[in-house]
Amino acid sequence: MEMIYQSRAWILAITILTVASYQAQAQPNTQAQLVLTLDKAWQQAETYNKEVQLQRQQVVISQELVKDRQTERLPRVVTRGEYTYLGALYGYEPKKWLKNPESVAVPPSPHVYSAALSTEWDLYTGGRIKNQIETQAVNAELEGQRLNLTRADIRVRVAQVYLDLKRNTVYRGLTESNIKESERRLRQIQSLYKNGVVLRSDVLRAELQTSRQQLLLTEINNNIILANQRLNILMGVPEDQLNVPAEEILPATAMLTGSYEDYLRQAQGQAPELRVAGLQTRLSQLRLESTEVIRRPQVGMFAGYSYNFPNRLTFPFVPQVYSFGEVGVRVSYNITGRYYDRHAERAAELGLERQKLAEEHVLDQKREEVKTAYVHFQETLERIRVAEQNIQQASENYRIVNSTYFNQLALLTDLLDADNQLLQSRFDLVSAQAQAATQYYQLQKALGTL
Repeated sequence: MEMIYQSRAWILAITILTVASYQAQAQPNTQAQLVLTLDKAWQQAETYNKEVQLQRQQVVISQELVKDRQTERLPRVVTRGEYTYLGALYGYEPKKWLKNPESVAVPPSPHVYSAALSTEWDLYTGGRIKNQIETQAVNAELEGQRLNLTRADIRVRVAQVYLDLKRNTVYRGLTESNIKESERRLRQIQSLYKNGVVLRSDVLRAELQTSRQQLLLTEINNNIILANQRLNILMGVPEDQLNVPAEEILPATAMLTGSYEDYLRQAQGQAPELRVAGLQTRLSQLRLESTEVIRRPQVGMFAGYSYNFPNRLTFPFVPQVYSFGEVGVRVSYNITGRYYDRHAERAAELGLERQKLAEEHVLDQKREEVKTAYVHFQETLERIRVAEQNIQQASENYRIVNSTYFNQLALLTDLLDADNQLLQSRFDLVSAQAQAATQYYQLQKALGTL
């Protein structure tokens, strides 16, 4: 029997050494750690995150397109130069040219030159240019709101990873403290075993408890490494940067200051999703208005001046340079436009009705989002209160069981269970605080204030 206990002891010793080796490999390097606040992480992400950069570039593109549409109001100036080499010109008598191929050649000048300058200016286009400019301006504003949405989404994701990193950091501190307590308890049990007070099985159970906690510490360290990488990628910084969260898990501002109706009114006034839906409805209205342009007359002014050689206004051509200028007004009206575009107009009307319905759907989704975040935030605050009570109860239970065990009035399994319950209750409090902070930032995003 003693040989069995010795073999188990060797197995446990090897296990502890292996765990310690993995723990040393997974332990982050504290020499290059950066103390990081959540606000600093948000600033880094808004500056270097690739999703934000892509959307910011899209905003700049849309603003440039607005300026491009505005240039349609300016006159268009065109210069033109031309050179042509003419072959011989032959004249034939009517109805005899097939029977009489020997016709008399009329020798024009073989060289033709021309240089011209012309301009056109749309005086009235039925609102087409105005519609295009306004459409692109609404598109630019829409891209700006989408940038706000991207920023808010990145902020929530950064906060989630930041809180995960902070939670695991606190987990590590609790686990390390618990390991020290387990090692102290193990030394006491070993001392009792040498004095013949407890059985060898108690020593083995205590050693097993310590090895499990060390494995848990290794897992927590690995989670910290992965959370660091995710956070660095979101911030757009080197992925091997080691970050140390500097703030409390639950910010002091995380509290409910109004009712659900108050938060809903706030969201309806400033949530980017609702603004995006409203802008998309405006775009549908502009598309409908653009179908009316085809039914309106178009008025434009034109002018031009040119030099030409030879003079081909006479026949035969005269080898001389001549010039002339012109200026006038052009009016056009598409007679068949009303018939041809009636289907496009009907499609635009249906698109506007559909977008109004989509805007109402977005508002329904916003109600659900605000309500969900509001209720879950209340739930997590209650969970924090319960977790704090559980810690007090678990601490008292551990104190009683620890005292009774070393007075030989309780089993070791009861003591280990009490120790696990105390550690888990502390984990539950940290987890509840992280969930409450996450729901708080989700609520702020839903309100459009993040």
